[in-house]
Amino acid sequence: MPKISDAHREMRRAQILDAAWRCFYREGVQATTMEQIIKEADMSASAMYRYFGGKDDIIFSAISASLSAVARLLELIVARDLGPAALVARVTADIEAFSQRENYNLAAIAMHGWSEAQRDERVRELIRGFYEGFREQLVARVLRWQAQEEVAPDADATEVAKALQSIILGYVVQMSIMRDVDPAGHARGLAALLGTRAGDLE
Repeated sequence: MPKISDAHREMRRAQILDAAWRCFYREGVQATTMEQIIKEADMSASAMYRYFGGKDDIIFSAISASLSAVARLLELIVARDLGPAALVARVTADIEAFSQRENYNLAAIAMHGWSEAQRDERVRELIRGFYEGFREQLVARVLRWQAQEEVAPDADATEVAKALQSIILGYVVQMSIMRDVDPAGHARGLAALLGTRAGDLE
Protein backbone atom coordinates (compact mmCIF):
# COMPACT_ATOMS: atom_id res chain seq x y z
CA MET A 1 0.00 0.00 0.00
CA PRO A 2 1.44 3.43 -0.97
CA LYS A 3 2.51 5.64 1.91
CA ILE A 4 -0.01 8.38 2.70
CA SER A 5 1.58 11.84 2.71
CA ASP A 6 1.08 14.07 5.74
CA ALA A 7 -0.80 16.59 3.61
CA HIS A 8 -3.14 13.93 2.28
CA ARG A 9 -3.68 12.51 5.75
CA GLU A 10 -4.61 15.94 7.14
CA MET A 11 -6.94 16.59 4.23
CA ARG A 12 -8.74 13.28 4.75
CA ARG A 13 -8.95 13.81 8.51
CA ALA A 14 -10.47 17.25 7.92
CA GLN A 15 -12.97 15.69 5.51
CA ILE A 16 -13.97 13.12 8.13
CA LEU A 17 -14.28 15.74 10.89
CA ASP A 18 -16.47 17.89 8.67
CA ALA A 19 -18.71 14.88 8.03
CA ALA A 20 -18.79 14.13 11.77
CA TRP A 21 -19.78 17.72 12.59
CA ARG A 22 -22.68 17.51 10.14
CA CYS A 23 -23.84 14.27 11.78
CA PHE A 24 -23.39 15.66 15.30
CA TYR A 25 -25.42 18.74 14.36
CA ARG A 26 -28.30 16.66 12.96
CA GLU A 27 -28.34 13.75 15.39
CA GLY A 28 -26.43 14.80 18.49
CA VAL A 29 -23.02 13.45 19.47
CA GLN A 30 -24.14 10.37 21.37
CA ALA A 31 -26.88 9.40 18.90
CA THR A 32 -24.50 9.58 15.93
CA THR A 33 -23.04 6.22 14.90
CA MET A 34 -19.79 5.40 13.17
CA GLU A 35 -21.84 4.04 10.28
CA GLN A 36 -23.48 7.43 9.83
CA ILE A 37 -20.13 9.23 9.86
CA ILE A 38 -18.66 6.74 7.37
CA LYS A 39 -21.62 7.24 5.05
CA GLU A 40 -21.54 11.04 5.42
CA ALA A 41 -17.82 11.08 4.62
CA ASP A 42 -18.42 8.80 1.60
CA MET A 43 -15.70 6.42 2.70
CA SER A 44 -15.39 2.72 3.37
CA ALA A 45 -15.07 1.52 6.97
CA SER A 46 -11.55 0.26 6.32
CA ALA A 47 -10.51 3.66 4.95
CA MET A 48 -12.10 5.47 7.90
CA TYR A 49 -10.15 3.43 10.44
CA ARG A 50 -6.86 4.41 8.81
CA TYR A 51 -7.43 7.89 10.17
CA PHE A 52 -9.39 7.43 13.40
CA GLY A 53 -9.58 4.61 15.90
CA GLY A 54 -13.30 4.99 16.51
CA LYS A 55 -16.07 7.39 17.39
CA ASP A 56 -14.50 8.60 20.65
CA ASP A 57 -11.32 9.43 18.74
CA ILE A 58 -13.34 11.42 16.21
CA ILE A 59 -15.21 13.28 18.97
CA PHE A 60 -11.98 14.22 20.72
CA SER A 61 -10.31 15.27 17.49
CA ALA A 62 -13.33 17.32 16.38
CA ILE A 63 -13.46 19.19 19.68
CA SER A 64 -9.69 19.68 19.71
CA ALA A 65 -9.63 21.07 16.16
CA SER A 66 -12.48 23.48 16.89
CA LEU A 67 -10.98 24.70 20.17
CA SER A 68 -7.55 25.21 18.60
CA ALA A 69 -9.06 27.46 15.93
CA VAL A 70 -11.14 29.40 18.47
CA ALA A 71 -8.09 29.82 20.73
CA ARG A 72 -6.17 31.52 17.90
CA LEU A 73 -9.15 33.76 17.23
CA LEU A 74 -9.58 34.77 20.88
CA GLU A 75 -5.89 35.44 21.40
CA LEU A 76 -5.92 38.06 18.64
CA ILE A 77 -9.05 39.74 20.02
CA VAL A 78 -7.91 39.90 23.65
CA ALA A 79 -4.58 41.38 22.53
CA ARG A 80 -6.41 44.39 21.07
CA ASP A 81 -6.94 47.52 23.13
CA LEU A 82 -10.68 47.12 23.66
CA GLY A 83 -12.79 48.06 26.65
CA PRO A 84 -15.00 45.48 28.43
CA ALA A 85 -18.16 46.01 26.36
CA ALA A 86 -16.25 46.25 23.08
CA LEU A 87 -14.32 43.09 23.92
CA VAL A 88 -17.54 41.17 24.56
CA ALA A 89 -19.00 42.51 21.31
CA ARG A 90 -15.95 41.46 19.29
CA VAL A 91 -15.58 38.03 20.91
CA THR A 92 -19.25 37.11 20.54
CA ALA A 93 -19.44 38.42 16.96
CA ASP A 94 -16.35 36.49 15.90
CA ILE A 95 -17.47 33.30 17.64
CA GLU A 96 -20.82 33.60 15.88
CA ALA A 97 -19.15 34.09 12.49
CA PHE A 98 -16.68 31.25 13.11
CA SER A 99 -19.43 28.86 14.21
CA GLN A 100 -21.73 29.24 11.24
CA ARG A 101 -20.90 26.70 8.54
CA GLU A 102 -22.78 25.71 5.41
CA ASN A 103 -24.58 22.72 6.92
CA TYR A 104 -24.06 23.02 10.65
CA ASN A 105 -23.31 25.38 13.51
CA LEU A 106 -20.31 24.73 15.73
CA ALA A 107 -21.73 26.71 18.65
CA ALA A 108 -24.68 24.35 18.85
CA ILE A 109 -22.33 21.37 18.65
CA ALA A 110 -20.22 22.91 21.43
CA MET A 111 -23.09 22.29 23.81
CA HIS A 112 -22.86 18.59 22.97
CA GLY A 113 -19.16 18.89 23.71
CA TRP A 114 -19.94 20.20 27.18
CA SER A 115 -22.16 17.15 27.70
CA GLU A 116 -19.36 14.85 26.51
CA ALA A 117 -17.08 16.43 29.09
CA GLN A 118 -19.33 15.01 31.81
CA ARG A 119 -18.74 11.42 30.69
CA ASP A 120 -15.28 11.49 29.12
CA GLU A 121 -12.41 12.67 31.32
CA ARG A 122 -10.13 13.21 28.33
CA VAL A 123 -12.67 15.58 26.76
CA ARG A 124 -13.20 17.35 30.08
CA GLU A 125 -9.47 17.97 30.45
CA LEU A 126 -9.24 19.22 26.88
CA ILE A 127 -12.09 21.71 27.30
CA ARG A 128 -10.95 22.76 30.77
CA GLY A 129 -7.47 23.50 29.43
CA PHE A 130 -8.95 25.68 26.70
CA TYR A 131 -11.10 27.66 29.16
CA GLU A 132 -8.23 28.03 31.61
CA GLY A 133 -6.03 29.45 28.84
CA PHE A 134 -8.72 31.90 27.78
CA ARG A 135 -9.31 32.93 31.40
CA GLU A 136 -5.60 33.68 31.84
CA GLN A 137 -5.74 35.97 28.80
CA LEU A 138 -8.78 37.72 30.26
CA VAL A 139 -7.01 38.19 33.61
CA ALA A 140 -4.13 39.92 31.80
CA ARG A 141 -6.63 42.13 29.96
CA VAL A 142 -8.43 43.01 33.22
CA LEU A 143 -5.11 44.06 34.78
CA ARG A 144 -4.53 46.41 31.83
CA TRP A 145 -8.05 47.81 32.26
CA GLN A 146 -7.29 48.44 35.91
CA ALA A 147 -4.12 50.30 34.96
CA GLN A 148 -6.23 52.38 32.54
CA GLU A 149 -8.87 52.95 35.26
CA GLU A 150 -11.59 51.17 33.26
CA VAL A 151 -12.03 48.60 36.03
CA ALA A 152 -11.90 49.28 39.76
CA PRO A 153 -8.29 48.90 40.91
CA ASP A 154 -9.29 46.96 44.03
CA ALA A 155 -11.27 44.36 42.07
CA ASP A 156 -9.98 40.80 41.96
CA ALA A 157 -8.80 40.40 38.33
CA THR A 158 -9.48 36.66 38.32
CA GLU A 159 -13.04 37.16 39.56
CA VAL A 160 -13.66 39.76 36.87
CA ALA A 161 -12.23 37.39 34.23
CA LYS A 162 -14.49 34.57 35.44
CA ALA A 163 -17.54 36.82 35.18
CA LEU A 164 -16.56 37.89 31.66
CA GLN A 165 -16.06 34.27 30.65
CA SER A 166 -19.53 33.42 31.97
CA ILE A 167 -21.05 36.26 29.93
CA ILE A 168 -19.35 34.99 26.77
CA LEU A 169 -20.30 31.35 27.35
CA GLY A 170 -23.83 32.46 28.19
CA TYR A 171 -23.97 34.11 24.79
CA VAL A 172 -23.16 30.76 23.15
CA VAL A 173 -26.01 29.11 25.05
CA GLN A 174 -28.52 31.83 24.17
CA MET A 175 -27.37 31.89 20.55
CA SER A 176 -27.91 28.14 20.29
CA ILE A 177 -31.18 27.83 22.22
CA MET A 178 -32.92 31.21 22.41
CA ARG A 179 -31.62 32.41 19.05
CA ASP A 180 -32.58 36.00 19.86
CA VAL A 181 -29.26 37.56 20.89
CA ASP A 182 -26.78 39.68 18.98
CA PRO A 183 -23.24 40.79 19.89
CA ALA A 184 -23.95 44.52 19.99
CA GLY A 185 -26.99 44.05 22.19
CA HIS A 186 -25.04 41.80 24.53
CA ALA A 187 -22.32 44.44 24.81
CA ARG A 188 -24.83 47.23 25.45
CA GLY A 189 -26.40 45.14 28.20
CA LEU A 190 -23.01 44.65 29.83
CA ALA A 191 -22.22 48.36 29.56
CA ALA A 192 -25.54 49.19 31.23
CA LEU A 193 -24.76 46.80 34.09
CA LEU A 194 -21.35 48.43 34.52
CA GLY A 195 -22.88 51.90 34.44
CA THR A 196 -20.79 52.90 31.43
CA ARG A 197 -21.46 53.79 27.81
CA ALA A 198 -21.02 51.02 25.25
CA GLY A 199 -18.99 53.35 23.05
CA ASP A 200 -17.36 52.06 19.86
CA LEU A 201 -18.05 48.34 19.69
CA GLU A 202 -15.66 47.67 16.82
